[in-house]
Amino acid sequence: MKNSTKKWLKLGVGLAVPAALAIALRKAYTEIRYGEKKAKETLPSVQATNKDLSDVHFTAHRGLSSIVPENTIEAFKEAAKYNYYALECDVHCTTDGKWVIIHDYMLQSMAEEKGDVKNWSYEDLKKVKFTNGANIENYPNAGVCLVEEYIEICKEANIKPMIEVKDKRIEKVKSLLDIIRAYDIEDDVILISFHASVLREFKRLSPNMTLWLLVHNIKDEQLLECIENGFGVAFEAKKVAKNPEMIQKIHDNQLTAACWTVDTAEMLNLMLDHGVKYITTNAILPE
Repeated sequence: MKNSTKKWLKLGVGLAVPAALAIALRKAYTEIRYGEKKAKETLPSVQATNKDLSDVHFTAHRGLSSIVPENTIEAFKEAAKYNYYALECDVHCTTDGKWVIIHDYMLQSMAEEKGDVKNWSYEDLKKVKFTNGANIENYPNAGVCLVEEYIEICKEANIKPMIEVKDKRIEKVKSLLDIIRAYDIEDDVILISFHASVLREFKRLSPNMTLWLLVHNIKDEQLLECIENGFGVAFEAKKVAKNPEMIQKIHDNQLTAACWTVDTAEMLNLMLDHGVKYITTNAILPE
């Protein structure tokens, strides 16, 4: 077939696909990343399953993001009203050395302003108001918050902080650890990241800190990384649901198995059937 009759494009991961498919995939990706973040109904865990939940740990994903704009002070305060095991957040370091909370590094995922948050100062970021998020119309003052503000909410509610380090710059790790130590939560915090190099640096500086490697699908080389470093494995539930033998490998190596993001009774029961005790959710309320 001639090149002129069938065009191919490369996705960011280097995979060549037909041009029409690539355009459709990019459109879907853009909608997920920058599209409207709508509210979801919450689901009490006792209504979602009849299984014993006494040893199951629920984490509020980006705060109670199903009904409050994600990763905001308001979302964390709302989640703190419930008996969550942990509150999860996503952090990046600004030009003036502040650690701020926002999921996507591109500001336009939550606001009308644009740009990589790592290229902004906190002094400028704190003037930005979010225009996206669940029920955003009810939260006109919602915006970027500092990791210190989030930690204070966790400490007051006696809920574990679960901090996803999005920033992959190794040289920034020490400044975040300094904040964790200043708040005396080194033994309580759970640090998670897709960047194994970031976790290894935290382990070097704080050998006993709880560290989990984030993965979409569990691969043998990622599992080996976790075995060698004592990392827990936090995987995307919907992508691993059909691969329970990999979950069993985590258990067999006596590593923590955690999953994200579980918002339905069906997925919750499936993860519980696979022995997963750490459940991150946008919408399920703990018992």
